[in-house]
Amino acid sequence: MAAPRCMRSFMGPAKRTKMTHGSRPFCTTTARREAKDDESRKVMADLRADVESGNMSLGERLQDMNLDPGEYKALWNSQKKAAKRAAKWEPKTREEAQQKWKAMQSTPDDLTLLRAYKRAGVEPIKIAKEKGITLPNDKEPLDPKTQAALDELRQPLNVRAVNLRPLRREPQYGVPVCDLQLRTYSIRNLLLFADFAVRAAYYMGLSARGPIPLPRITERWTVPRDVFIFKKSQENFERITMRRLIQIQDGHPDVVKAWLAFLTEHQYHGVGMKANIWEYEDLETATRAGEEVAPDDVGRRREGPMMAKVDEILNSKGFREAMKGHKTGGEIEFRR
Repeated sequence: MAAPRCMRSFMGPAKRTKMTHGSRPFCTTTARREAKDDESRKVMADLRADVESGNMSLGERLQDMNLDPGEYKALWNSQKKAAKRAAKWEPKTREEAQQKWKAMQSTPDDLTLLRAYKRAGVEPIKIAKEKGITLPNDKEPLDPKTQAALDELRQPLNVRAVNLRPLRREPQYGVPVCDLQLRTYSIRNLLLFADFAVRAAYYMGLSARGPIPLPRITERWTVPRDVFIFKKSQENFERITMRRLIQIQDGHPDVVKAWLAFLTEHQYHGVGMKANIWEYEDLETATRAGEEVAPDDVGRRREGPMMAKVDEILNSKGFREAMKGHKTGGEIEFRR
């Protein structure tokens, strides 16, 4: 039984056709290109005829065509220079042409090699570095004498320290006085600010340990996307908090507070800080904890010696003689 007429095309053997060349897009066809060239030649011919006849000057003609005279002259001069270079490079004899062809074969330009590597599926930049090929964006090497003079220049210590690991001070007793904990959601911001804090501690005379990695804090939430019959459609969220610990040992409390204030002033975005500070007193202070203290007695305070020195200067004879006859705008209040 013969197959229906409508099924013969499906049951019959498929015909294979060999394509000798790919189809061209309409914008790159020869007819379209020739039409554009003819139009540009016609415009240039009209322009040259108007200028040679004297009916219209070159500037007026360019303004009539909405062209900038300065830009037109610059393009015209560059075209003439390009034509001169092409005429100079073009060989005059057959022997000269053969010599240039051999030179081009022996020393191809870099861009041609890079395109050839790219068509072959090879990384052109990697191959260029391995083969010693100069890339178009590579800088020209300096003169050997200039390069040697630049190499001999000694960079300052603080500039070299930026590219090295942070300097640290050795603790004398190893007593912790401050634990600074840094928290963030971005590891890059955390590493940068931790390095900055350690360097600042060194230049302020503090011995710092760290940054010590602490366990991450992982928080997860499951939220329904909708209610009622869509409750089973849920969405999961996760937040990971990364932490670093920097410990200060054998540091003076005032210096530690100044270090924390400096870090707070230059705090990096996305990094949070939490500090625990310990202050230690001598044994004599602990034994006098239950004694009564007069309101004006500042001897037991840390800044007591400094305040006593200020009172001595204000009550001295020389200060009173120097301030004799001086009138102030109001009364001076001494706060303790």
